[in-house]
Amino acid sequence: MLETYLSWYREGRMDESAFRAVTNQLAQSGLTVEHPTLGCGMLLDVAGEQVKLPVQRILELIGLSVGPLCMQFWMSADTDVVCDIRYVAPDTQVLTFVLGGLTENERKQATDAVQRLIQRELDRTVALLVDLGGETTDEDDDALVLFDRLPMGPRPDRVQFRTDRLSAVPAVLAGAEVTDLGNGLSTVRW
Repeated sequence: MLETYLSWYREGRMDESAFRAVTNQLAQSGLTVEHPTLGCGMLLDVAGEQVKLPVQRILELIGLSVGPLCMQFWMSADTDVVCDIRYVAPDTQVLTFVLGGLTENERKQATDAVQRLIQRELDRTVALLVDLGGETTDEDDDALVLFDRLPMGPRPDRVQFRTDRLSAVPAVLAGAEVTDLGNGLSTVRW
């Protein structure tokens, strides 16, 4: 099954305090770094195995931007949202929330949490990419959002750009349907 995911492109590298603010905002919507019963956070290693770490250490590692990291946000003791965090030069942090395996209500909760997050961080938001079928690759996503190039293959279902930045992505807008959401964001669909 293909994975539904949301990729939030954020200006600037998040240090520990900026990432703490992001995790605090998500926690208000029911996505926590700390596992509800184990009292620790989880990174995923290259094989996808959980590595238990104190939440503070995870925040420190993300803040150091030493490389791409994969972690889990918890909705309950047995329900999580995997989040890949990577830095893309020249100055963009990308958080990709994988929503596969969640019920419709859980997907809605996670999506709403990310939407509230980007509203809070609107001044730092570059775009929110929504791919319901998980068909585009990271490279195509980056080309679309950061370099104004449409993918040759599958395109994401929609991308939300800050409305004041639409003029910076003219190639992306060619042939697209643009809807102003009225909250500082506009949705682009093909």
